[in-house]
Amino acid sequence: MSTKLDVTAILQNAGWFVGRRIDTAKLTEHYRKYGFEVFPALVRFMEEFGMLELVIPEPDQTGDPERHHTHPEWVVGDYYRYGCFQVEESYAGEKLIPVGEACNENLLLFVSESGKIYHSTGKLGDNAWEAWEALINQTGFQDWADLQN
Repeated sequence: MSTKLDVTAILQNAGWFVGRRIDTAKLTEHYRKYGFEVFPALVRFMEEFGMLELVIPEPDQTGDPERHHTHPEWVVGDYYRYGCFQVEESYAGEKLIPVGEACNENLLLFVSESGKIYHSTGKLGDNAWEAWEALINQTGFQDWADLQN
């Protein structure tokens, strides 16, 4: 990317705002239906960032805008239920719950018990803001292998 993108503006275009707190009752019910333990960090993340679709204005390698979403019902279901992410959890060293998808549905997004954000191939940040910065401005992430050292 040539210039640094405004993470806050992109989140606002997706429907986020300062103080956002959506009702997560149906989301937590959906998680429990598929065997997930709903921990506080998940609820906090979903209250603020749940049910968003982010469109990054800079085109990706295909020339299309890159997209990320936080719609757990699009990823948690009969295929992805509790127990599917044991390898990722062993790398992270804590429980993970999928909260959406990144990079045009190529990577799952996870929230950990401690509030760290991961995707399918590693850690994006110690919190949601670090993760959004890493995704939107492609500033990098820690690969699973790097987390083990």
